[in-house]
Amino acid sequence: MKKRFLSLLALALVSVMALVGCGGGSTSSGAAPSEAASPTAAEDTPADESTTPETTGSGGGNLKLYWWGNQTRNDMTKSAADLYMEQNPGIKIDVEFTDWAGYWDKMAAMAAGGNLPDVIQMDYSYLNQYQQSNQLANLSPFIDDGTIDTANIPESILASGVVGGNCYALSLGSNATSMIYNKAITDEAGVTIPLRVTIEELLEAGNIIYEKTGVKTFFDGGMNQQQIIARKNGSRIFEELQAGDATSTVEHFNIVELFAKAPSALEPEIIAEKNPDMIETHPIVDGTVWNSFFLSNQYIALLGATNADLAFAMSPVPAGTTTESMYIKPSMLFSMAETSQNKEEAAKFINWFTNSEECNAITLGERGVPINTEMADYVKGLVGAEYAPTYDYIAAVSEIAAPIDPPDPAGRGEISDLNKTYVESVRYGDLTGQEAGEQLTADAQKILTEAAQ
Repeated sequence: MKKRFLSLLALALVSVMALVGCGGGSTSSGAAPSEAASPTAAEDTPADESTTPETTGSGGGNLKLYWWGNQTRNDMTKSAADLYMEQNPGIKIDVEFTDWAGYWDKMAAMAAGGNLPDVIQMDYSYLNQYQQSNQLANLSPFIDDGTIDTANIPESILASGVVGGNCYALSLGSNATSMIYNKAITDEAGVTIPLRVTIEELLEAGNIIYEKTGVKTFFDGGMNQQQIIARKNGSRIFEELQAGDATSTVEHFNIVELFAKAPSALEPEIIAEKNPDMIETHPIVDGTVWNSFFLSNQYIALLGATNADLAFAMSPVPAGTTTESMYIKPSMLFSMAETSQNKEEAAKFINWFTNSEECNAITLGERGVPINTEMADYVKGLVGAEYAPTYDYIAAVSEIAAPIDPPDPAGRGEISDLNKTYVESVRYGDLTGQEAGEQLTADAQKILTEAAQ
């Protein structure tokens, strides 16, 4: 275990060093914000990488567009860019995409060289970092003059891209943490999963399902679920970690330990073999497990991979919780590089991508439920009935959601990497939940303090 821990820690530190130079002295690794962003699954973790030339900002009638995504997203986005160029003959859009981890490494290198693309797919976890290092253009003037039309976008959604009173990013879709499960398996076991499932109900259901079907349970130990525990305690996870307060982190790891010791627990060796950070290889795809934890916008990709009868439940909290933990987050956002030589055209493209029926008919809410309420209704009418659960789930979460936490601080990625290491240690029985929570808190406090300097 010690060798495995040191190996993974070294890898995390190498990733962090690769990102130094992003500006402003901030430090972060390429780790997914759910685990984000991972389909451990809460991360939007794509598999394909283009081989287009190095991205640089452009001028004249040219735009550079850069995003991370799986093949479905890549095909849809390229088709949208092609249509925009067809409708605007004077504009040429050079597109580039990569996988999640590679994306942030390359973003850091481009930022250090002053070569960020005009339009950048941004993650909420990295927004503060890039804004504070003066890499992002202020979108507020383009909103104020109507170039980016926000008339049908709720203020609460616009606020997700605001830092210091100005807008530096526009959400590309509404998203929420969730547990997605195979309803055919729960039905076979005679188990009903409530929309607001508790930790205790989930544990009991998993044991019954395993007894009756032989299918294991997957409990996510990532940062998204850790954040949910802090929120149900009326706290913010990074504020606790910065203060060296291990309360929510220890509680979270105690829950990880509870599930790791359950009869229905998926063995850590199988978790490593299956790689739940990728939808295509996640153990829910081949029926090894009946459930997992995802961001809601991953439902479409997961449905395609499993071809199963999938259903949603909200992120579980212990029974008796009275403080609301659920929230609506931007699945991802579009930002504009401060170095862009063509900001007005970039703003026009962002507006079209957000508000036009033509674009939304191509992208079909793949990045999350459209933030323009009219477009959300429009797209829901276009997609098949099998996609409707995503829209229904976001509507249900919206009714009860509490405000989102502030954007994550620099150092979040490194903490996420360490979190995965400690979760693995608990699953193997090398650390107790108490020990893992206390050690991660101490490590995280140091990381956040150094990243803020």
